[in-house]
Amino acid sequence: MSYVGLLALGIFVGTLLCIAVRKTTNWSDAVKVIIALLGAALSGTVFTFIDKILGSTLGNAVFMYPVGLAWSLLWLFAEQAIGNVRDPNINLRIVGWLHIIGMVVATVLVLMLLLWDGFRNLLPRS
Repeated sequence: MSYVGLLALGIFVGTLLCIAVRKTTNWSDAVKVIIALLGAALSGTVFTFIDKILGSTLGNAVFMYPVGLAWSLLWLFAEQAIGNVRDPNINLRIVGWLHIIGMVVATVLVLMLLLWDGFRNLLPRS
């Protein structure tokens, strides 16, 4: 269950960050964006401290947090990828299709990580 929880936290934090970056129109406030990105990058370390101090057994589930960050980034730009697929420019159509294929592959890999212990056992141990 810790795999699902840390993945969900990564998706949540990644979604908030992506929305903040997309809504930023005045890049003179880039310091706010950088602080938000650092907050996301460093917020995953809390679980390492919990693991060490309290002796909980998160183990390899800690690695699902960055997976959730990356997965949310892919899915938040899905609307733009669909728009690119419909664009008359062939280069944008290729980029759109590659993005959609990447989303499908990433979703399959994440589901395999969550649901199949045999796939998780193939990964290196921490």
